[in-house]
Amino acid sequence: MPDSLTPETLNTLRLPIVFTPGAWQRAVLLEQSDRTEKLQVDRLSHVLRAAFEAHLAYPHKPYVLFEVVHIERTDQFDHEPLLQLSLSLLQEPGQPGALLIALAGEHQR
Repeated sequence: MPDSLTPETLNTLRLPIVFTPGAWQRAVLLEQSDRTEKLQVDRLSHVLRAAFEAHLAYPHKPYVLFEVVHIERTDQFDHEPLLQLSLSLLQEPGQPGALLIALAGEHQR
């Protein structure tokens, strides 16, 4: 992985990160509970780490897939399917660049 830490790769990791509404709702948001805020921060941190690891594994690909554990409801811990997400580089004319986290297949270029 050290070879992937080029200046270009490091600059990409400094870009703002945006989520599509679907990716945010399925990967980060939780139903209300006593520990919702801490759990959402933990889930957000996990998603960001997985996205960065995927980017570092394939730094020259404009679109990479990665997976995170997906828990539908806070009371369902016996079944933990994987949620497939994508990370892509957004470069729109006249707009600043950003990294986009979306549901897999939701926003392909």
